[in-house]
Amino acid sequence: MYDFIINPAARSGMGKRTWKKVKKILLKHQIDFREFYTKGAGDAGRIAAKVTSGSMPVHLVLIGGDGTLHEMVSGIKNWQHVSVGYIPVGSGNDFARGMGWKRSPVRQAENILRPGETWNMDCGKVKTERGEGRFMVSAGIGYDAGICWRVNHSRLKTILNHMRIGKLTYLLLGAWEILLSKGFRGELELDGCRKVFLRDILFCSVHNLPYEGGGVPFCPKADPMDGKLDVCVISRVPKHKLPVLLVQALKGKHIKYRGVHVYRCKEVKIHAGTPQYFHMDGEVIGKVRKVKINVEKGKVHML
Repeated sequence: MYDFIINPAARSGMGKRTWKKVKKILLKHQIDFREFYTKGAGDAGRIAAKVTSGSMPVHLVLIGGDGTLHEMVSGIKNWQHVSVGYIPVGSGNDFARGMGWKRSPVRQAENILRPGETWNMDCGKVKTERGEGRFMVSAGIGYDAGICWRVNHSRLKTILNHMRIGKLTYLLLGAWEILLSKGFRGELELDGCRKVFLRDILFCSVHNLPYEGGGVPFCPKADPMDGKLDVCVISRVPKHKLPVLLVQALKGKHIKYRGVHVYRCKEVKIHAGTPQYFHMDGEVIGKVRKVKINVEKGKVHML
């Protein structure tokens, strides 16, 4: 038995179209399944909580984007009984990019349904004054979360998705966000023993996988199976130099620049001097000042 959570609106309707194709495969091979549709924010988490609240084994498969994946894994209850499958059809697809998946959504569905090797991967667990959650790709405070907020509240994303160039949304709105962004003071506490004080922070991004924002490898060496989180902080970089730095980030070459700090840890606490936007897998929960993030090694059993 497979339980499918479908975001029909993902990538301007691709979620719905993909489910029709996947459903044909299920019916053809007489595979038992249940289908659940999301209609708005938070639905994937509520559905996952209901489906995984018992003690029976659950094969939970999502058709949607990275943000909906974040909602789903944040809602799962009895993890010891749950196996997760993901068919990415979002506009960013940083999970698939980070995993090196190049197969089509239908091929990915066939791979999930085919009996074979399963594996465990890490995820990040988050606690803030506005709530808790988990992320599979990345979480961040500051500039990158500000971009996510603008992307999620802009008609530009819908327009560019229809034109099949949705990835440009992050680049265009990211350039605009540079003009409006303001640095903030902050403190990082790594693994409970090392404290780092920084000024004029543009953002702090914590990664389980290398990419975010539709393909920017802020932490190019992030490995979702090493039991560690990779942290990238950009601070005290003059605003006129930021465009060049961010262009270099597209190629993963930003790490050598002055003002770019990279850390690896199991837990990081972030204390911002002023409230800043915070996101998990591109979903912005609002503005926060204090964040605690730790890795949960091998938490997610993947199909």
